[in-house]
Amino acid sequence: MSVRRENTVLLIQDMQGFLVDPKAGVAAVAGDRGVATEFEEYYEQVAAAAASIVNLRGHLAELEIPACYTRWVRGRPADMSALQWALDIIPETEDPTAGIIDTLAPTEDLDVFDKGGLSAFSAPSFASALIERRIENIILCGVITEFGIQATALQAMDLGYRPLIVGDCCAAMTYATNELTLDALSFGTAKVRPWRELCYGLEDLNHDDLATL
Repeated sequence: MSVRRENTVLLIQDMQGFLVDPKAGVAAVAGDRGVATEFEEYYEQVAAAAASIVNLRGHLAELEIPACYTRWVRGRPADMSALQWALDIIPETEDPTAGIIDTLAPTEDLDVFDKGGLSAFSAPSFASALIERRIENIILCGVITEFGIQATALQAMDLGYRPLIVGDCCAAMTYATNELTLDALSFGTAKVRPWRELCYGLEDLNHDDLATL
């Protein structure tokens, strides 16, 4: 994978309150339904992933690789997908839990893409932005590994992009599911790297226009 500043973007997917806050959104619904213990591994992974994403984003910013974000939200009734109708826990755009968590809050609203489906490409503006910016490589992290992350990686490959998933910057429903999903995606779909290894591999960008992973 040939990485240049101008052909690469970091995509931080769905790091919103309703998916990552252990006291709101999905967690609150799980508590009301008496199944909170089933999410313990997930929220352990989320905490670790969020901290790692902060480090990853900071390092890539030093290399002048930009970041963008997705939010999974409910659309207008006329525009809602079947998935949005089926999952009544997805917040509306203005709901506080729809926002990106404070530790990862973007500096520019233009870099936040609202989507209605699992994949980032369900946001038409995201797909258009990649074309406009001539992006070739997508460094992917966030939640949930076996749903949104996997969907984005697969669609990215189908569309001719080169996805690279930062494994320790993702969270799945269980540790086993995270490992299985990432292992499966590493066979022919995407490169999978921990954030420190990825950043080490990009060190050539400190003194050159190209790094090879």
